[in-house]
Amino acid sequence: MFDLVIRGGEVCDGTGAPRRRSDVAIEGGKVVALGVGLGPARRTLDAEGRIVAPGFIDLHTHYDCQVSWDRALTPSCFHGVTSVVMGNCGFSIAPCRAADRETLMRMLLYVEGMPTEALRAGIDWQWETFPEYLDTLERWRPALNVATFVGHSAVRFWVMGAAAVEREATEAELERMRACVREAVRAGACGFSTSESTTHFFGDGTHIPSRVAARREILELAAVLRELGRGVVEVAPLHLIGGTDGKLEDQRFYAEIAAVSGRPVAWAPLLHSPFDPEGCLRIIDEARELQQRGLEVVPQVGCRPLDVRINFAVSGIATENNPFWRPILQKPEPERRALFASAEFREELRAMSSSGSWVAALGPSWQQIFLRWSPLPEHAALVDLPVAAIARERGADEVDTLLNLSLESDLRCQFGIPLMNVDDEIVARLLRHPAGVLALSDAGAHVDTLSDQGFSTHLLSHWVRERRAFPLEEAVRMLTSAPARLYGIAGRGELRPGYAADVAIFDPETVGLRRTELVTDLPGGAARLVQQAVGVDWVIVNGEVLVDHGVLGTSRAGQVLRG
Repeated sequence: MFDLVIRGGEVCDGTGAPRRRSDVAIEGGKVVALGVGLGPARRTLDAEGRIVAPGFIDLHTHYDCQVSWDRALTPSCFHGVTSVVMGNCGFSIAPCRAADRETLMRMLLYVEGMPTEALRAGIDWQWETFPEYLDTLERWRPALNVATFVGHSAVRFWVMGAAAVEREATEAELERMRACVREAVRAGACGFSTSESTTHFFGDGTHIPSRVAARREILELAAVLRELGRGVVEVAPLHLIGGTDGKLEDQRFYAEIAAVSGRPVAWAPLLHSPFDPEGCLRIIDEARELQQRGLEVVPQVGCRPLDVRINFAVSGIATENNPFWRPILQKPEPERRALFASAEFREELRAMSSSGSWVAALGPSWQQIFLRWSPLPEHAALVDLPVAAIARERGADEVDTLLNLSLESDLRCQFGIPLMNVDDEIVARLLRHPAGVLALSDAGAHVDTLSDQGFSTHLLSHWVRERRAFPLEEAVRMLTSAPARLYGIAGRGELRPGYAADVAIFDPETVGLRRTELVTDLPGGAARLVQQAVGVDWVIVNGEVLVDHGVLGTSRAGQVLRG
């Protein structure tokens, strides 16, 4: 008798092959048989009218901290995700000495938008070295499968202390860093990650450690993977913002990394910019040329618009990097409210908005700044409307509308600004391109600014059902076997006998996203944005049902995916 049989569904096996009606039998955490009329089971799920797919793999998360207090890694688990990769962009939380914990948490606050009060209250520090961190993860028994990079910034702090943000490494320090990466990968790190991004700095403008490193240091650390014959290098680019030429220059450096490491190099993000409409296509075409020369440089491509949230109560990723708004958000709140009410400030914003620059130094137009959330019931009918439409409804101009909405909500309402990936035609071309890999949920980071944890259900609803940009079977392959093969996640990403029984069962006619909510469920009462799924009936991890029609169970069958 099988442990579990999923009966009557249409199986998309993850390879891109046509779907077929089949039962799936599971025993001992593995898929053991596919076919019609399989034998009895201790539990049966009726998947009639549903798609039965391998569990989805999210390659770009920052759940390193959240797993300490939320073993189920919500809300990703509700969206069919069964495996996540953490430690991206050089921001692992191991290795880390006790004396460096506060510095590391401050870095995560300013770079990854994780509130320090939540980190202080929620992280259960039971490790210093990277092998100890992996052992801790196993003791915690997460509900999802987790893999993690060893991060460059953490390695630099471990070896250099405060000097990590001040200068280049000596040869002796570089050798100790190589040894640290070597130890981590031998213990089971999925690779080495780093960041060159100019947007990654502390609150006082100090560069994060990896940004102080010379490119030679990155090459030397990446070369450790060649010694060991395994792992992936992941990079946040130097030219995260700006024109195509700089990004192409970065990508050619990643080709050097691929050459010295002999391993895949994934970099993120590759998004469509309205200021350089064809640039992303040039970049991904060149990535394909590099791959054909044997240099596996793979851009991570997002399937959702980059909709950045702001409010005027606290500074976030969008305002922290904004020279106009940053000093305003640093003022005491009473001063901000007085400023917003003043006629002089409103006239300043009107003048800025009529001068050809972005309106109110925030977005391309008033039609592209949306009210996304408000604590006030009287604002409910206005949510997801652009400021331009709300202004027309109120018979006011846009500057007054923006500031009045904010003052009415005591500065708490959130505005959304879709900055990148807003042209569906070009984004579809990126998604179809054979050189890229689907990623970029950033789950666990930017918790009150971005909410892209549901990238998988967005792909299935928007791109497959609504836009018909590619077949369902191809979308499932992009979410499963494609990331598994690139990252060497063995025995997952397909439904076949002998593979892990990670399964997502969903209704192709209804799968999608609920409206994003702001909830205060982080340790210490801090807030985060959460977007729940619809149409995902069951999520199974290593043969155990974790999610049943949106209800989270108590199963903790996830595994630490070492190496």
